[in-house]
Amino acid sequence: MMESSDVARLVDRLALIDVLSNYATGLDARDWTLWRSVFVDEVIFDLSSWSGQPPRPLDTDRVVASQARIFAELTVTQHFIANHRVEIDGDRARVLAHMRAEHWIDTPSPSGCNRYTMFGYYDDKLLRTPAGWKIVEMQLNVTQTEGDRWVLDEASRRARAKRQR
Repeated sequence: MMESSDVARLVDRLALIDVLSNYATGLDARDWTLWRSVFVDEVIFDLSSWSGQPPRPLDTDRVVASQARIFAELTVTQHFIANHRVEIDGDRARVLAHMRAEHWIDTPSPSGCNRYTMFGYYDDKLLRTPAGWKIVEMQLNVTQTEGDRWVLDEASRRARAKRQR
């Protein structure tokens, strides 16, 4: 027979996995309200394994606006997050999960490729808030890529050009 603490732990586990699912779905559906909903107001974004930039706390609304501009330049994306390893410690949690992120653009790169795929895992720290579990630190660990990174660079370049108009 399950104890009430076991049920509570399962409910938390499912809620934490839903946060990561909403992260991926928000990006791919360009549902920026949904994507914003998975974060606290200031998040440490650690993309250093991909960008080389050190992790730092950023205003989530600014990050969402920036991602919306960049993703508007991509024709389609598909983010897969699976194999969740969940650790819960009271009102804090850590979720490690494998990821695969596909990105396509309408124009082939100089090398003739219009796709860029990242493989790796997320190592996210979450906090239980009155509104549910939220990401306070998102760490992307890219272990392999395929295609041409130019796809994301070009989407960023186009977004910056439109913003400067």
